[in-house]
Formats: sequence, structure tokens, C-alpha cells
Amino acid sequence: MGLILRCAMDPKIVFYIAFGLALLGLTWLPDLKGSRFINVPLLYFLLAVVLFSQSLGLPLIDPVGNKVHTVVTEYVTEIIVIISLAGAGLAIDRKFRFHTWQTAFRLLCVSMPLSIAGAALLGRMIFGLSWPDAVLLGACLAPTDPVMAHSVQVGPPNEGGEDPVRFGLTTEAGLNDGLAFPFVYLAIRMTEHEGIGRWLVNWAAYDFTYRVAMGVAVGIGIGWLLGHYVFCVSDESWSENTQEGLFVVAAIFLSYGFAELLHGYGFLAVFAAAVAGRQNVDREHNYHQKPHQFATQLERIFAGLLLLALGGFVAQSNINLFSWQNFLFAFLFMLGVRLLSGVLSLRGLRMSRSEQWAIAFLGIRGFGSFYYLAYAQVNASFDNIGMLWSATTLTVLLSLLIHGNTATLAMGWLDGRRHRSKKRRQRSQ
Repeated sequence: MGLILRCAMDPKIVFYIAFGLALLGLTWLPDLKGSRFINVPLLYFLLAVVLFSQSLGLPLIDPVGNKVHTVVTEYVTEIIVIISLAGAGLAIDRKFRFHTWQTAFRLLCVSMPLSIAGAALLGRMIFGLSWPDAVLLGACLAPTDPVMAHSVQVGPPNEGGEDPVRFGLTTEAGLNDGLAFPFVYLAIRMTEHEGIGRWLVNWAAYDFTYRVAMGVAVGIGIGWLLGHYVFCVSDESWSENTQEGLFVVAAIFLSYGFAELLHGYGFLAVFAAAVAGRQNVDREHNYHQKPHQFATQLERIFAGLLLLALGGFVAQSNINLFSWQNFLFAFLFMLGVRLLSGVLSLRGLRMSRSEQWAIAFLGIRGFGSFYYLAYAQVNASFDNIGMLWSATTLTVLLSLLIHGNTATLAMGWLDGRRHRSKKRRQRSQ
């Protein structure tokens, strides 16, 4: 009997059971009646906090003070982000044109730099951070997250749902994860140099211009080649026994690996490859639904693991997470900096005011923020790394709470408003 109890309380067994339940929940809960009112990521985070708070012998999760845990955090969050980027790129039906993608470009070129600058200034004023730490905080929190934002993203391939809000948030999440990287490198370079000098020119030319262009170029090239192979060379697109799972994984790692090999940004390459593979050859073919579905399932597996890890980190950490400074920063950033910069960037576009405010408000934070923070910690030395983890973690949690509980309602209201407007136009014709 004692042996059975010891086996039952084995931390490994407890983790396996919890991970299995998490995957079941992430699979089944979205399909339940009334599930749109359930904030599934927040629910599993809270369950993980309770689980890790018990005396079950579960391992300590400490990416702040344990270098091995920091590296593991970097790799695991990196994988889930690139999988999510592939899924987001495959889902986009709209053909790429500069004028049809204006929303994304405005959010990237106006809202994102303003968000980074605003977060950095808040970090200086509220926490007294040095400039490298403040810039890193802004770079970590400025990009929206493709993992947590499914409720505000476009539908699966060829199933519609590409209204201005969903399209804008999906393309923003797909592109800004790569474009945040130059500013992470800017923070790293600032730890190595003092003042403004030649290093800043080198950063602008290499870390910003070259690496962004190379990432996009590699992604487009590999996406086109793989798409051409599927539809023009092999029988993969019409065969019943397709290997779409292997194809997605191959496309993800080839585009990411070659881009990084050539010193481009792998995140940009993955999203560009998914969009190019979808757009350049028969973009309306039903085959595209298969790799998108596989990418979504793979993403849920890693999301379940990371939600458990996030709950464990919060339950066991001693980083003063719930300080008033963290709450002040998070609210000012999400409801001030992001909101105002988003609305400013969208002024003049052909969309309603409510749609502009919805895009500006629903900029969900997530696992990408932890990836950038872990990457920077591994590659440089920052003065207040514990404070950065604390502020970033609370901002992500509040984003899960605020955005997760309002996104479905907001999108439902916008859909209803759009439907009523369409009916009025039809009656007036």
C-alpha cells in the first residue's frame, strides 16, 4: 500500500496526469456549449498555480536565477512561437498587396516603435531602470502574441472570417514577433557600449535592416519552393495519404534554420514562408487546411506545457510579482501606451472607429515576451533582470485576464454591428 501511495505521488506521474488533462481541456473546452465565455489559458494557469503550490515534490521552475532553466525557457518558448507563426501565415486568405495589408504595416511602423518607447519610458519612471533594461522591457512587451490570440485571429484557410479587426491582429502578430528582435539586440548592444557612437550605425545597418530583409527573403524563397513542390511536382495536394504534418515541420525548421544561418530573423522567415507557400500557388486549394490544422494541434501541445510551467513559476517565484509598481506599469502600458499608439497608427484607414479601437485594445501579450527576455538574459548581462521578469510576467497575466475575458465579447459585438450594417445597406439598395 505504501509503495502504491509513493508511486501515486511521484512528481513525474503527477506532471503526466496534469499535462494530459491540460491537453484535453485545450482540445475539448473550446467545443463546449458556452465555451466562448471560458478563459481557457487563464483557467489552466490558475490550476497550475494550485498544483505547484501543493507539497507534491514538483520541480522548481526558476528562469530568473537558474541558467539551465533560462535556456530551456528560451528554447521551448521559441518553438511554440514559430509553430504559431506558421499557423497564422497559413490561415491568411487575403492576397498580399501593400494597400490591402496597410493595417499591419501601420501597426508595425507606427504603433510598435511608439509602444517600445512608451514602455521604456515607463520603465525608467516607475522602476528606475537603466536604458538597456528599459529598452529590453519595451522590446519584450511591444509585440502581440500569436499563441494566445486565437479568439481574435482569422479563421482557418478558405473559411472566411477575415474582417478588418481579425486580419489586422493576425498579420500584426505574425510580423511583429520578428520585428521586435532588432530592439532586443539594441538593448544587448547598449550593455556593451556607452553613449551614441558607430555601434548604433552598425546596429541600424546590420541588426535592423539586413537581418529583417534576409529573414523575409529566405522565408519567401523557401515558402515558394515548398508550395511549388506540393502543387506542381508531387501528388501531395490531392493524395488521401498526405504527409502534411511532416511537411509543416520541415517548412518551419528549414525556413527558420536557413534564415538564422544567413543571420536573418527566423521568426520573420517562418511567417513569410507560410504566407508565400499559401499565396503563390493555388491559395484556394483545400489542402491548405491540413497543414494549418496540424500546426494548430502542435501549438496546443506546447501551450499546455507552457501554461503549466507559467503557473509553476508564479507559484514558486520570489520576484515580488504583485507589487504596486508592476500593476501601475502594466495598466499604463496596456490601457495607455498600446491603446493610444494603436489608434494613432490606424488613423485615416477605411475602417470604423470601433474597429480601430478594437485593434488597438486587443493586443494580447504572451509567450513571445518570455522568449525575448530569456534570450537577452542568456546573451547579455542586465542590471535588473529579476525586475524585468516580474514586470513582464504580471503584464502577460493581466493581458490574459483582461483581453481573454473581453476578446470574445468584443468580437461578437463587432460581428453583430457589421452584420446589421450590411443588412441596412441591402435594404437601401
